[in-house]
Amino acid sequence: MKDEKSWYRLDNAGKLYSSIISSRATTLFRVSVTLTKPIEPQLLQEALEATLERFPFYKVQLKQGFFWYYFEGTNQTPKVEEEIYYPCMSLSIKRRGSFPYRILYFNKRIAVELSHSITDGTGALKFLHVLMANYLHLKESVPLKRESINEEQLHSETENAFRKYYEKDIPAPISPVGKSFKLPIQLDKKGHYHIVTGIINVEALKKKAKAYDVSITIFLTAVYIDSLLKIQERISRRKKPIVINVPVNMRSFFESETMRNFFVSITPSIDARLGEYEFEEIITELKIEFSRLLTPKKLKQYIKRSVISENSFVLRLMPSPVKDIVAPSIYSFFGEGQYTSGLSNLGIVQLPSELEEHVERIECYPPPSIGNKVKAMMVSFQQNVYLSFGNLSKDRLLEREFFRNLRKLGMEVTIETNDEGD
Repeated sequence: MKDEKSWYRLDNAGKLYSSIISSRATTLFRVSVTLTKPIEPQLLQEALEATLERFPFYKVQLKQGFFWYYFEGTNQTPKVEEEIYYPCMSLSIKRRGSFPYRILYFNKRIAVELSHSITDGTGALKFLHVLMANYLHLKESVPLKRESINEEQLHSETENAFRKYYEKDIPAPISPVGKSFKLPIQLDKKGHYHIVTGIINVEALKKKAKAYDVSITIFLTAVYIDSLLKIQERISRRKKPIVINVPVNMRSFFESETMRNFFVSITPSIDARLGEYEFEEIITELKIEFSRLLTPKKLKQYIKRSVISENSFVLRLMPSPVKDIVAPSIYSFFGEGQYTSGLSNLGIVQLPSELEEHVERIECYPPPSIGNKVKAMMVSFQQNVYLSFGNLSKDRLLEREFFRNLRKLGMEVTIETNDEGD
């Protein structure tokens, strides 16, 4: 960004998320790093300012246009804050002077909470990596390779990759409109977001997944669905499909350096109306489903759906204040209404040895959601997988069942929570 007049359009996912923001559905998710020593706020602030020189397109604020929101460059600089609230809450990115993210610190932890209007998990991890490297350079004199950004790289890191790979003649996937099973739990008070994190040895998890001839993502999705099936069996007489929203990082299939959103969601499911399922049956179904959907040709259909939903005649001509009113209902019905919960895997984080020796752990939390009051997000670092549930309810029905099932399968799990007394 060269001056405060600079601006850029939101990507396809960003346009949706900017219109559905509310006090509960904040669209904020978190990536964080816990270091070996307490954080020094002034050094973290200096590190943030250096990071924004590398990523000038993050020095922006959300503005409301007549039809769509957009990001406008600013000469203001966000300030790091000590963490005192529940995670992923209490930030209005539409408020004048706000940024679509914030940098928090607590004890030895640096947390970056970002709105999905600006980026996805991959972009967030890259931002956190550079912020951490800048901080450890100041704090521990860790050698730092300063990166400058030229116009070509600026373009590639801010491109709308959905548009880049959109093909007009490819048909969009057919989305079944139906009712999925929903957990019968009540919302907690506004501003409360409960986190339960399970820490699992990654090698043990790999070994267990390999025994079923699947990836860690498929194995844990199977445990997730199995847990929801057991809950439904106990509490509901009428059976409905269990549908899980699984985000897919499209950079794994299509070349892109974008720091903006570039993911689609697939929705593997098990239809409980067909009868009871053994765990091995769930694994088999998911293995087929993931294999069928995770191909460039199939994923281009999801790109098509993302682009055409933005270009729909009614939505395109609807003023943005009206979109703010109707978008949450549309998203609830055609988006979250179609699935039971979500499970996102950010993959493996690998750091240079000079940084890794100063790091204890890396974690991530999913964005809060009214339509799916409980969701989970995971990341792997060093010897552990950190799987965190985010929950807008006080009820731990799903978390308990999930970790109980993991233990029944022979996995050791260490559980932590941000709830006092739990």
